Amino acid sequence: MNPLYNQAEATVQGGVFLGVMTLIFLVFFVGWALWAYDPARKDEMDEAARMPLDEGERA
Repeated sequence: MNPLYNQAEATVQGGVFLGVMTLIFLVFFVGWALWAYDPARKDEMDEAARMPLDEGERA
């Protein structure tokens, strides 16, 4: 078979792999963002946002 066809096939397979990996990372990112901005976590996130401004030791 023509070597150009073999190289094109490998490129397409690599592109499909990269597309699948991009989709997986996108799903994880959206899941993480939904978890972080969940209204049930608001108090916890507000407390974490104030941590750098707290003085003294925390028990």
